[in-house]
Amino acid sequence: MWTCPYCGGSHGLPFHDEQLDGMLCLSSDCGRFVEEHDTSDDPRDWDAMDM
Repeated sequence: MWTCPYCGGSHGLPFHDEQLDGMLCLSSDCGRFVEEHDTSDDPRDWDAMDM
């Protein structure tokens, strides 16, 4: 289950377009967009061409 890191709410709507990829919090007191990061922070997971 998805949980908003800002308000702790559990109601979200997936949103994907050419520039944004993440979840929109549907909590009435929040409404923030939480971006999903598919890239790894570990350089060992990168291809040599990515550096």
